[in-house]
Amino acid sequence: MVERANEGPKVLIIVPPNITYEAFLNPTRNTKTWMHSSGLELGVIITDVPLGAITISAWLKEKCQADVTVLDFNVLLHKSWNHASDVSFSNWFDQELAKLDFVPDLIGFSSLFVTGYNNLLDMSKICRRRYPASLIVAGGNLATTMYNEIFQDDDGAFDALCYGEGELPLKELFAADDKFRFLADSKCWITREKVGPSQSSLHFEHRYIENLDEIPSLDYSAIDLHDYHHSPTIKAYTQIKNKDNYITFMTSRGCPFLCTFCSAHTVHGREMRYFSLERVQDELSALTKKYGANTLVLEDDHFLSDRERALGVLKLARELGLVCVFPNALALYALDREMLEALYSTGVRQLTLAVESGSKRVLKELIKKPLRVDIIHRVANDCWDLGIYTDCNIIIGMPGETDDDIEESREFLKSIPANWFRINVATPLAGSEMYIEAHAKGQIVGDIRKAGYKDCVINTDSFTPEKINKIAYEFNIELNFVNNTDMKRGNYQRAAESFCNVLTLKHDHAFAKYYLGQALTRMGKEGEGRELIDEAVNAMHFDPLWRDFAVKFGLFTANVNEPGQSRLPAQTQ
Repeated sequence: MVERANEGPKVLIIVPPNITYEAFLNPTRNTKTWMHSSGLELGVIITDVPLGAITISAWLKEKCQADVTVLDFNVLLHKSWNHASDVSFSNWFDQELAKLDFVPDLIGFSSLFVTGYNNLLDMSKICRRRYPASLIVAGGNLATTMYNEIFQDDDGAFDALCYGEGELPLKELFAADDKFRFLADSKCWITREKVGPSQSSLHFEHRYIENLDEIPSLDYSAIDLHDYHHSPTIKAYTQIKNKDNYITFMTSRGCPFLCTFCSAHTVHGREMRYFSLERVQDELSALTKKYGANTLVLEDDHFLSDRERALGVLKLARELGLVCVFPNALALYALDREMLEALYSTGVRQLTLAVESGSKRVLKELIKKPLRVDIIHRVANDCWDLGIYTDCNIIIGMPGETDDDIEESREFLKSIPANWFRINVATPLAGSEMYIEAHAKGQIVGDIRKAGYKDCVINTDSFTPEKINKIAYEFNIELNFVNNTDMKRGNYQRAAESFCNVLTLKHDHAFAKYYLGQALTRMGKEGEGRELIDEAVNAMHFDPLWRDFAVKFGLFTANVNEPGQSRLPAQTQ
């Protein structure tokens, strides 16, 4: 075993894959894919920088003098996985852990996404078998919201689960002489003995850090930043020219909104807490200097909660020469013209807008989001005028939504001059109000531990999961291709960039090929465009999925043996 320099407690932080094995090995038709070196077409893995893991790493190194190693299995999937004949990730997990040159005193799992649930359990069991004397804990959204399920399924692997943020509970754990007694007594830690019907009245407590400046600078040294430069989150931003040199950061914690589909508040709470601007400036300056980054990815849940502070962060980014990117949707009410111009001044050329629905009733009564729909038009038009590409988050299938709501939403969304729409199905995340109500009413018919945002698991009086999945994909085809704003307004270059991005992640997408061909033809590249159109028309003839959509949206006549003239939608002719 290699001798390690630090004599403090040895900590292993593990980030399990956030994709199910089934979705990874056998992606469905409506999900993004990538080509493995073996020739396999696999489901796309989200490889965002694990801010929680590298924050905890920094905290433990400074506050507890710990020797910390971070293993992010999302990036390792790209680097070392080659087990296509296996029925799960388990053998690969075991092989990767066998490469470690030390025995951890504590193993901590950081797991946010419900689609990583089974991976969390599988890895915990492997760790328990390999390291029987290690203390094994977990934190993050899954530990906070699904502790009952975890303790039912984990076969004794976990010693405890952290409730909410982990910094202060971990510091107290390391300071305790009798760690198991501490875990048993602390209301910040959930143990097997504290859950179950007999403990229904027991309440767990958050331990928030009120002054975020107490947290040390992010421990980017715990990861290889280059491993994250193929992240599909960033690759999806068509308007970012340099996608291979960025740093990821959060300037705040918390979100006061009451959106029924969201569970972020279960970890960070609803009260806003901020890093000081001085701290943000010092840390961003150091990170930019060390990594030579030119792009700043800001992951705040509610970046615009304090207008003047947000403007201050943008000013700092501008002074450091950093182009800002916001993967989390920004609150529309705060995006007035002045704010949009400030964003534009920092190089922002693409924004995700938290539209959610085009139905007033769904927004107000079901999502509980007091958003005036006229604001959506104003922001989208201002972004168009400024040259900011807009990408709208849309949710279909909220419990209580009706056919009339769906049609109202469809017609409204078609009127928004947005460049793209991310169509998701309503997913009952553990800890969210949606989950609590749907569970109480018996509306959850699928396994939420395997559900992403593309596979509905809710059955209501109005919708079956199959119906919602179909409607969601119809929305995608209609809004992003048939009714594409850039095509309608003659911005064929930008439309082509969007369609090319789709084909990068879904190479056989017939509608992306068809409309890319139309865009290229309009740009004077008739030969290249005609070739793509012919490929698409051929796919539409022989593939039932594409054929049905082609007929529905008038690209073919009702008799599929008589293709209609390849053309743009009527609005663009």
